[in-house]
Amino acid sequence: MNEVTQIRHQDDQLPADPMVSMIERVATDPNADIDKLERMLEMKERHDAQNAKAAFSSAFARASAEFPTIPLNGKGHNNKPYATLEDITKLTRPVLSKHGLALTFSVDVGDQVVVTAKLMHEQGHSESTSMALPRDTSGSKNAVQAVGSTQKYGQRYTAQAILGLSLGMDDEDDGAGATGRETITPTQIEELRRLIEKAGVTPETVCTAAKVADLSSIAVADFQPLTKKLNATIKAKEAK
Repeated sequence: MNEVTQIRHQDDQLPADPMVSMIERVATDPNADIDKLERMLEMKERHDAQNAKAAFSSAFARASAEFPTIPLNGKGHNNKPYATLEDITKLTRPVLSKHGLALTFSVDVGDQVVVTAKLMHEQGHSESTSMALPRDTSGSKNAVQAVGSTQKYGQRYTAQAILGLSLGMDDEDDGAGATGRETITPTQIEELRRLIEKAGVTPETVCTAAKVADLSSIAVADFQPLTKKLNATIKAKEAK
């Protein structure tokens, strides 16, 4: 018996899903209750979804244990180091693939650029996280470049968020200011200044809330919560 025959023989011996067999029997019965069949199909879908979610969680737990620390090889605003999208992709894709996982991104461009990272498992379950960002118009970027820069920025941060990556220095970094805590961009700083002025508060108030000395030191993770609070203040002010 050759290898192909052995594999086919093994496949033939795999036990059938009893729920599928039951649904098949009901479906082929001319006197079957259609409502009952629909309920059985819904039950099967829920069962499959639960199994897929469990498989996703198990695969992600194994992958998480194998993710390396991502080096801070990029240099951003004020020469602050950050993890590049290229390094994130290069170092995580093999691990994700090994465990039947894949990370994809989608972008919705409107008044803001909304970047969504979607982590998928081969059995069908997926989870996602999104980040809404103002367009990066710093420097001499044209409209297309502004969207592209913001998209790449959002991909970095949504990837870090959904994968729970650990950031750090690589062996060749001298360690100057490399803390793994990435700060907001000049465009985001300008957005905060605009909201601060509109809300009638001071930059110092916002910095105190964020526990930093100045706006440029605000962490990316704090940007959305701060803008949400400022917008709420603006809304309350306008309602008076």
